Amino acid sequence: MEYRKMIEDARNDRMSEVVEATAGLLLKRDVSELTMNDIALECDIGVASLYRYFGTKATLVIKAGCCLWGRVRSMFDGVFESGSFTEKNGCERLCELVKVFKELYVSHKDFLRFVDSFDRYIVSESVSEVSLREYRESIMDFYPIFEEAYKCGIEDGSLRKDIDFNILYLSVTHTMMLLSEKFARGDIFEGENRCAEQELDMLIDMAVKYIRPE
Repeated sequence: MEYRKMIEDARNDRMSEVVEATAGLLLKRDVSELTMNDIALECDIGVASLYRYFGTKATLVIKAGCCLWGRVRSMFDGVFESGSFTEKNGCERLCELVKVFKELYVSHKDFLRFVDSFDRYIVSESVSEVSLREYRESIMDFYPIFEEAYKCGIEDGSLRKDIDFNILYLSVTHTMMLLSEKFARGDIFEGENRCAEQELDMLIDMAVKYIRPE
């Protein structure tokens, strides 16, 4: 029995190592271009073992994606519970939350490029929603923090009361994330993204002005 546990622990450790290594590769390579052979070579493991552990490339990529989102989430551990954040009024809190997307663009372009290529890969491979459940749960969910900031803003008078919060949340987060992903991909035309940070700042200012009372 003890021997079987040792074997299982070793297998789990090896799988974790493969997931971590794949996550590293995904920060450098487009998901659709990365092959199981590439991963096997990086991990010094046989391709057959790779398929035996994970079954499909999509399964491994999803687990590696969860790993990457976990790293991003850890960057903000305690930030939105700190006094420097909770002492702000509702409008100021929302502004700080939206700035997170700019921070990802400035400091973590490789992660944004991964998210962009991951989404395109999932669509092209028609990966089922059930298979994506773990990935979806791993995504940094700002909704509760946004909602709390919104309620705070309604109470302290720093936010308009006639806003559909759900639409506001979706519009702002989708726009900021998608634009950040576009900028992270790099220029298609020379100099196209030279004002990327200023564009993100302008979107943040527009959103803040919209939610403030007239």
